[in-house]
Amino acid sequence: MSAESKVLRALRKRNRVTRKTAIERGWAENLTATISRLRKMGHDIIPIKATSPEGETYTRYRLMA
Repeated sequence: MSAESKVLRALRKRNRVTRKTAIERGWAENLTATISRLRKMGHDIIPIKATSPEGETYTRYRLMA
């Protein structure tokens, strides 16, 4: 299964999709590139900026539609 299909499946299930979770769960090594390819395929994916309890900022992704 390709990285695109793994990430898209996770997005459709409304799983938390971040760079860290994508690597930990084996969805994609380079999430930014995978999201870019999914967008080129026509999927409407938005970035959401968030801050961890430790104060670190990160981006999570959400599928619209």
